[in-house]
Amino acid sequence: MRCFIAIGVPENIKKKVSLVQKELSKLPMVCKLVEPENIHITLSFLGELDEEKVKETSNILDSICNRYKKFEISMQPIKMIPSPSYIRVLAFEVVSARDEINCLSDDIKKLIGGKVNPPHLTVCRIKRIGNKPDVVSGIRNLESAIVGRFVVDSVDLMKSELKKTGPAYIKLHESRLVD
Repeated sequence: MRCFIAIGVPENIKKKVSLVQKELSKLPMVCKLVEPENIHITLSFLGELDEEKVKETSNILDSICNRYKKFEISMQPIKMIPSPSYIRVLAFEVVSARDEINCLSDDIKKLIGGKVNPPHLTVCRIKRIGNKPDVVSGIRNLESAIVGRFVVDSVDLMKSELKKTGPAYIKLHESRLVD
């Protein structure tokens, strides 16, 4: 099964991300917006895992999370990835006051692996851009959008199932952070 490690996002943050997506949909571009129910913070893409590897990964994730206290994260201004001159993805970077989010991500990278990018919340994937200067300007106007902050209390091992209607994400395992 196709798996990844993520942090779930509260409904109030999903609603704010949806408002940003609504503004993005007005720009002269064709993009695939992340469905509200699928909004999450990505920590690592693991690829295909069998049942045994899922159990092993769950155990390692538990041991990693047992070393971290709950911490607060906030969404930073929307980013054009890889760059404003060639935009493929729009995402919010995620930061924490004492860099806990990056330390957690580094531990996952070292002990579990997968394709690890800086923690981020994907807003959409760009398929085609009409008027690039208008799109870049419109995105820059949204850089001040405040999506908010929340306390991270768990990390999830997720399964991605591709369906005709789009991807469906299913939580396989939840690892709790320490109080």
